[in-house]
Amino acid sequence: MADLNATSQASLDALLTKLGAKKSDTSAATTPKSQLGQQDFLKLMTTQLQNQDPFQPQSNDQMIAQMAQFSTVSGITQLNTTMSNVATEISTNSIATLANIIGKTVLVPGNVAMPDDTGAISGAVDLPTDATDLTVQITKPSGELVKSLSLGANSSGLVGFQWDGTDSSGKPVSASSYNIKALMTAGGKQSAANTDVYAPITQLNVPHAGEQQTISVAGLGNLKMTDIRAYKY
Repeated sequence: MADLNATSQASLDALLTKLGAKKSDTSAATTPKSQLGQQDFLKLMTTQLQNQDPFQPQSNDQMIAQMAQFSTVSGITQLNTTMSNVATEISTNSIATLANIIGKTVLVPGNVAMPDDTGAISGAVDLPTDATDLTVQITKPSGELVKSLSLGANSSGLVGFQWDGTDSSGKPVSASSYNIKALMTAGGKQSAANTDVYAPITQLNVPHAGEQQTISVAGLGNLKMTDIRAYKY
């Protein structure tokens, strides 16, 4: 229902007085009304009928118009309540459904890769243009280079890469995480390119009203659901 400001309240009081409606004792302390409810509307309409001019009664069209207006406002109020309940239900069901993705591996933007159970890592390079050469450097957190992957010439878009977790001699490196850096060559110039890595989802964060759904990804922290580029099951 619409809020009543001082002007609207005064207009309502004036109309009730004109129609002969009995007004409450203004000398007593009362709480100002902030909304016009169903009882107010019905009281106003009943009083209007009781005090109408018998020689000029209210027309059927006017009565129908008032009833239609009342039904519309009442319906909108009920619709708002229903939609609010539906939104809450959908949000609850959505969170319950999304909880199933915890532990799943996803491809997300980042340059820190967590090894899987075999010690391997995988990801992709996002090339903005065609490249005549592409190299992925894998280093320990200390900065020590452990592997350099030569991916050669590639067209623009996502270019996947994978490393088995062993050094040049075939021995496992066994680090807790690795830093990834991609270098592309285009037009005779070398530049860095953005990387994506596969990592497991460790937590589903419950958003507040109006906020976007976020997830926690191992090694990368909190990310938006829209940051996920691919799932790997």
